[in-house]
Amino acid sequence: MTKKLQDKVDQNSADISDIKHSLDVMKNNHLHHIEKDVEEVKRTVSKLDNRIWWVLGILVVSTVISMIGM
Repeated sequence: MTKKLQDKVDQNSADISDIKHSLDVMKNNHLHHIEKDVEEVKRTVSKLDNRIWWVLGILVVSTVISMIGM
């Protein structure tokens, strides 16, 4: 191999090593944080969903009571 080609192969090998390291960091660190954030969002949406059902129920009950009173 020529010197220029060998230098390019060495640079590509170093780049591949850096990419592997970056992927490992994302896999082991960032995914954990994303999963934790998604779980927090799910809990918040669940709370909001329950509140919406309560408000809807109160609205229906108050409408029925007002209709009975007429």
